[in-house]
Amino acid sequence: MPLRWDKLFELTRSEAKGESREVTRLRKRLEKEEATPEEILDFSKYLLNRKDSKGTERTLRVMLDQQGVDEETIYEACLLLERIGSYEQAREGYRKLHEINDTIALPFYRMGRLFELKGQLDRAIELHRKAISKEPENPECYYRLGVAFTKNHKYDDAEQQYRRAIEIDPMHSKSYTNLGYILDLRGKRNAALQQFRKAVQYNPKSAEAHFNLGALYGEEGDREQAIKEFRIGIELDESCIEGHYNLGVALIKEGHYNDAKEEFKKILKLEGDNVNALFYLGFLYYRKGLYNKAIKYLQSASKLNPGNTTILFYIGECFNKLEEPWKAQEYYKRVTEINPDDSKVYFSLGITYEKQDDKVKARECYRLAAMNSPARLRDVSRVT
Repeated sequence: MPLRWDKLFELTRSEAKGESREVTRLRKRLEKEEATPEEILDFSKYLLNRKDSKGTERTLRVMLDQQGVDEETIYEACLLLERIGSYEQAREGYRKLHEINDTIALPFYRMGRLFELKGQLDRAIELHRKAISKEPENPECYYRLGVAFTKNHKYDDAEQQYRRAIEIDPMHSKSYTNLGYILDLRGKRNAALQQFRKAVQYNPKSAEAHFNLGALYGEEGDREQAIKEFRIGIELDESCIEGHYNLGVALIKEGHYNDAKEEFKKILKLEGDNVNALFYLGFLYYRKGLYNKAIKYLQSASKLNPGNTTILFYIGECFNKLEEPWKAQEYYKRVTEINPDDSKVYFSLGITYEKQDDKVKARECYRLAAMNSPARLRDVSRVT
């Protein structure tokens, strides 16, 4: 049953203080049931910007229940519903779009994508095939089917679809990107690099293409070029956590620790509980000798991933550097419980016992370290 306009207005009403004149005008038109579908869409965008997902969904539902809404407005409404995770409502919108125009492929491949998000890949593939039947010369249909096959690990089928999309449209950047991904999985690095370069050539504003190109350069050891591509990608999509992460790691490998630190801080602004960012910030502060600051980030990371021995080890290293060997031992011992074959932790643990004048336990730890890595016994007075 459609929502009444007065009920909708009651649900979406908030303090009007500080609102623009345009928003106030839209509210009044909604209240009087005079708003056009385009105006309702504008008001929905306003609600979305205010992070009012429920209000956005209610408003769009009312609009989609109206008669005479044009195809473009319905499509925009569906995209907004996707953004807020209201997939069932988005599917209803795409079904309505199909009812209005049953010759177009878009409703089918968009619904297919929604099923992909739910992990229902067979259903997604079925819908993508329907999209192709509607528009057999539309490269987007083949690209979307390729994505579903990729997620279903049917790489041969996926490659076929991407190549078909490129055959129809030699400038279809996304297909080059995904084809490069599949070739990279198969160890065909040169062929993958060629595809990623084409993706960037035909769509220089594709952040994903630049990130993929940067990742491949990094794997090939060309970190300078990788950093360049990652930076371009981030300029295009500042919210890409993986982009900031890959750039940060590449900068560490090049010894640009301060720049790397800034990338991991940006990640935490986007996602405050990102374990990788917390760890690397802790690691970088450790490298700078700021051990108390390092411990803060490393312990936060450890709370999120308590079984990670690398995090535990570096917390121990920080306490060891701060001349608090008894605290360091707590973390080293946890590492040995999880991974008894880790030689480096026994070496560091031996140092903590030596600092406390327990030579018997220190020698035993050095012996355990030597079992796997005799070279570690070069200087028992140093913490590495």
